[in-house]
Amino acid sequence: MPATIMSALFLLVATLVSLRSRDGAASLLLGLGVAASGWRLRLLYRGRARCAAAALSRADARELERRFGASYLAFAVLFGCFAARALMLPIPSLHLPVAILVVGYAAGAVATTALRPLIAGGSVLLGVLPPVLALAFRAEPDHAVAALCLIALLTGGLRSLTKRHLAQERQSATSSAFAALARRDHLTGLMNRFALAEAIAGFNRAGPSAGSYALHYLDLDGFKQINDQLGHAAGDALLCAVGERLTASAQRGDAVARLGGDEFVVMQVDASSSTVVAERADDIVRWLSAPYRINGKVVSVGASIGSSRSSSRACEMNSLLEEADAALRHNKLSRDQRRSWPYGYQLFARA
Repeated sequence: MPATIMSALFLLVATLVSLRSRDGAASLLLGLGVAASGWRLRLLYRGRARCAAAALSRADARELERRFGASYLAFAVLFGCFAARALMLPIPSLHLPVAILVVGYAAGAVATTALRPLIAGGSVLLGVLPPVLALAFRAEPDHAVAALCLIALLTGGLRSLTKRHLAQERQSATSSAFAALARRDHLTGLMNRFALAEAIAGFNRAGPSAGSYALHYLDLDGFKQINDQLGHAAGDALLCAVGERLTASAQRGDAVARLGGDEFVVMQVDASSSTVVAERADDIVRWLSAPYRINGKVVSVGASIGSSRSSSRACEMNSLLEEADAALRHNKLSRDQRRSWPYGYQLFARA
């Protein structure tokens, strides 16, 4: 909206100057300025529409920003030249609206592009320095005073731009940090349920070429006893150690999440067959069953696991987790009935 308002005001004032002065240079700068402003607005609104539709890749965003910066600076050059030309015309009644337009343009550039300091600072300098020089070379004392006022406003505007940019950077960094925390388990640093859902959704968006995936749902056997005997601090340390082992054993593209307590989920992206999934589940149990050193003591826990696999894009995470949880409970029940090691294993698969 500020860019649209500025473009409309430029068109209004520049048309007034062109009609009143009949100056060819002013008319030429009016036409070029309107073209540059239209280019800038077109890039701005198209970019917003694509962002709203989530249709921008990182490379597209960089290219769009480069083009927008070029259009913004191009308009700033033409704006500054027009303002300088208008202030040099011997029509004092035109100088006031032009001066107001210059101040408004500088304030708008600082307010709307503070996160892009090169664009904002460059556009302010290019838009304000030409009229400052035009006033400075006039012989009248009032023009010299006006030039000094514009220089003071320019200096203050650049200082305000720097402060605003730093403040917005800090705010963006804080927002990013909170967004990252909202997707992480507070104890282990692993993904939480929300982040796992995002990872699965991203995998699904890749389409059929990405293949199938599997979810391994697991919990720890003997965890409660360690909590009771060694304390909750030792239990927390053990959960962190389990998270580290799961992360270290993850393959490229896999995701590891903690859902709460001693319950973890591993998303396996290479799940081309039930055999591959079963082998991975056995590996996870073996890795987690090796002894841990916690607070100077060697402790051991077992792991129970259940898995679900799907090659259908329509399969939702909650459904697959329910199937993996059912497989987990079945495996634990079978193990308890056999009273022997290794644990039983069952895989639920969806076509």
